[in-house]
Amino acid sequence: MKIDKITDIIAADDWSFETASGEIMFSRIEIGRPQPIPESQNGDWFCPVSIEGFTDQIRAIYGVGPIDALANALKLVSAFASKIGDYSPRASDDRKAQP
Repeated sequence: MKIDKITDIIAADDWSFETASGEIMFSRIEIGRPQPIPESQNGDWFCPVSIEGFTDQIRAIYGVGPIDALANALKLVSAFASKIGDYSPRASDDRKAQP
């Protein structure tokens, strides 16, 4: 499923973190409201997720219902957190101050 834009964002944040080479990076994370998959024969749902620098596009994360889709979306965010190690949430003000 191709998603061009998350139109109903339920959670968003900017995280900052330090790479192995010591560079400070920022990633915008956006999670959209769970939605039924159009024309799904099983009544499955998806949750749109975008993680700047981790997902190459907006991803449709699937589940058997809205809570399952959201829980699976949060697992993707958790995988990103595990990959980057220590991070600082609410880094949007820091990001704006970067040259």
